[in-house]
Amino acid sequence: MTSERPLEALRAAVGDRAVVEHEPVAVDGVSLTATFRPGSGEELAAGLRVLSQQGMAALVCGGGTRLCQGNRLRRADLALEVTGLDGVLELDAEDGVVHVRAGTEIAVLRALVRAEGWELPLDPPGDGTSVGGALASAAIGPRFAQPRQIVLGLEVVLASGARTRCGGRVVKNVTGYDLAKLYTGSFGSLGVIEAAWLRLRPLPERSLFLAAALPEGAEGFERALTAARRPSARVAALVDRALGAAIDPATAREGSVLLLELAGDESLVKADRRNLVERTGAREVDEVMVERLRSVQAGIFHPGGLRFRISSLPSRVGEVAQRLARDGGAVLAYPARGLLYARFPVGLASDEGAVAAAERSARLAADAGGGGFVIEDAPDWAKQGRDVFGDPGPLLPLFRELKRQYDPKGVLNPGRFAGHL
Repeated sequence: MTSERPLEALRAAVGDRAVVEHEPVAVDGVSLTATFRPGSGEELAAGLRVLSQQGMAALVCGGGTRLCQGNRLRRADLALEVTGLDGVLELDAEDGVVHVRAGTEIAVLRALVRAEGWELPLDPPGDGTSVGGALASAAIGPRFAQPRQIVLGLEVVLASGARTRCGGRVVKNVTGYDLAKLYTGSFGSLGVIEAAWLRLRPLPERSLFLAAALPEGAEGFERALTAARRPSARVAALVDRALGAAIDPATAREGSVLLLELAGDESLVKADRRNLVERTGAREVDEVMVERLRSVQAGIFHPGGLRFRISSLPSRVGEVAQRLARDGGAVLAYPARGLLYARFPVGLASDEGAVAAAERSARLAADAGGGGFVIEDAPDWAKQGRDVFGDPGPLLPLFRELKRQYDPKGVLNPGRFAGHL
């Protein structure tokens, strides 16, 4: 709950329009009754200076589509939304780069760059997802898995209100490029992204979508991994029957559902299509299947419960998936990436036994795959006493030092990042 005097100080610095009081909104058990929504970088910087001076803490968010992620908030006096920082600052259709404000919706930006012959290599689940939110959470989509790879530069406002820049519009002149990668995936705990320079990709000459029913078990995963390694395959997901029914019910009746998008040169796509139809019996489907896949990845069709993201060696994805399924998990896998999502049901009431069992299953599966896991979604009560990012191990002192340097007063998302920082 925000006291009146700090809010008055904030309004005096940024104006009444940027500060909105509203009915209580609960996030991680913290009740928020005010939102700071800056309309410019100057307002963002001025507001953060006030928050720092007043000893206030903020829940930093973009479109609000990933509030389920991250550790429990330790405290927060108000929400800080970057949705007011929207719009494209520059779109260079010759070089394939874009300079965009953090609050810009990804769907809007995707349409703008597509009209210029480019595609945006960001496709996280969630309607209304913002550029800043996707970068801050390093959000992964069916098509594109590493947001850090497309970030050329960032403009970031620190908790003190200092406006900083790292990187730039071209790789050959990007002082601070590695710092931009540090901010990407830090969940707003080190600074608030104001704007970003992003690298675009040319639109493929041809793309098409396929679905195939594969046998469950090791054979199905071997065939899925082979299909995922076709040169033009940029989406290759294997979904168990339960989740597959929400994507393509007809295919799910026959087995696990393999979903593919082939993209690239016309001749390459045709050759891969022919090969996959012969080997898997795949049939062409509408692009809407990819949207449904995004929804399944985000857990929309299975609300509640625990959702884990698990990394694995690609060659062990089948073993990992089968372990999770035996323990009651519903599984979506991207075999070539070595990436799996598993959802376990838990009740609305506190059931520590069910949570501990699911977490143990995810840990053992990750160990078998030679990777790790994070909890992407969980009821508030299930997060208590847990670090959803896993044990930071020897990295914890580094995380603490970064937090101390960039946000010594704990203004930005206190508790949300790894190590409850």
